[in-house]
Amino acid sequence: YLNYKGCEEEGLYRIPGSGREIKHWQMRFDKELDIDLFDEPDLYDINIIGSMFKAWLRDLPDEIFPKETQARIHDACAGATETPQMLKDELSMLPPFNYYLLFAITCHISLLHTHSDKNKMDYKNLCICFQPCMKIDAFCFNFLVCDWKKCWQGCWTEKEYLEAEYSILDNPPSSAGRGAAPASQQLVDERAISSSSSKPSTMGRSGRSTPDKEQLRPPPFEHARQPSQSESKHSRQPSSLGEGNVTPTPRGFPEVSNELPTLAPMQPLSPFGL
Repeated sequence: YLNYKGCEEEGLYRIPGSGREIKHWQMRFDKELDIDLFDEPDLYDINIIGSMFKAWLRDLPDEIFPKETQARIHDACAGATETPQMLKDELSMLPPFNYYLLFAITCHISLLHTHSDKNKMDYKNLCICFQPCMKIDAFCFNFLVCDWKKCWQGCWTEKEYLEAEYSILDNPPSSAGRGAAPASQQLVDERAISSSSSKPSTMGRSGRSTPDKEQLRPPPFEHARQPSQSESKHSRQPSSLGEGNVTPTPRGFPEVSNELPTLAPMQPLSPFGL
């Protein structure tokens, strides 16, 4: 939405949106997880989404690009005029969550930079707006924005992380929470309670910390585990509750749906059409 609606918007990220509207949209995203902003008639000011995005970056619990890694690149490649190979390699060795998030964010910033004649967001203004909240030093930030296309050569750690994730999906924890409120509802409740800050509290109403966002992420549909023959045979046996051939869902586990959720249309991220 910001790529297609904001690239030529003068004052984007410098003109703040309404605090009340920002909180409203934060609560909606916490509750609905995905919203097609192009179909929202009540969204009248793109600065609301811009301000919400900056607040989200400031609230990230971890660094997208570790400072220690940036410092090593700066010390080894000081004075470089072209994108250092060391920077490319260190980016490729990031966890896939960090890699693709940094890829998308810096793509957006680079896109703003290519339209700076209309949005007035030159490199200096981009540094002021994004360097502090992304915690990226000037040396690496310069290549990630001004030479974005040459920084990316693929995520080398993705296979390793996928194997670990599939292992967890095949062996789900037996102590699944029972009777707890959905994590997304906890986030909505926290936003409603904390009206003095745009940053959500990390404690729920019961005094326990809210689950990690990775725990909220549904498993990939295309890699759902196929049941074994013994499991298929067992699933055809009648329920002991006298409900015919209905297969009961184990206690503590959510119902599994084979339907993909409806997501907002994804447009190419790259200003170069990649």
